[in-house]
Amino acid sequence: MERIWITNGSTSIAPVVNPLAAACHDGYVPNTIYILENPLISKVTELVTTMMKTIVTAAGGDEPEITVEQIDDEVDFDAIISYLQDAIATGEGVDREVAVDVTPGRKFWSIISFQVGISKDVDHLFYIHLETGEYFGQVFPEIPRTAINLIDFTEEI
Repeated sequence: MERIWITNGSTSIAPVVNPLAAACHDGYVPNTIYILENPLISKVTELVTTMMKTIVTAAGGDEPEITVEQIDDEVDFDAIISYLQDAIATGEGVDREVAVDVTPGRKFWSIISFQVGISKDVDHLFYIHLETGEYFGQVFPEIPRTAINLIDFTEEI
């Protein structure tokens, strides 16, 4: 089965890798990952892609194929929507499961990701909720399981 993870970049590592680590911990181990970035966050994305490969392989998966798409302007809404729609459409017609992570990135990126995910009926809409700001910026292995919650909005709405 093809398992697709779709996310956005961020100015820091934790909001991008923590949801993936939590999903892998819960059994959703993707083999294909899509990341949207802009030039301001490309250095962070380089680090994130390496960490994502480690997270997936540590969870027992094969090294994922990672595609990074860059848009020049972070408010290019048409490009953001197109990226999401194209990534979601990947592998249509085959046995696949699609997860969209709405945790990282700018708020409007998350809102657009959420709306496109709902409209395209994805299998999972993941969001990481930290119970306290004490662990903000820390990566998944450093956060007590009682302080972090992976929410799948497809199960909530």
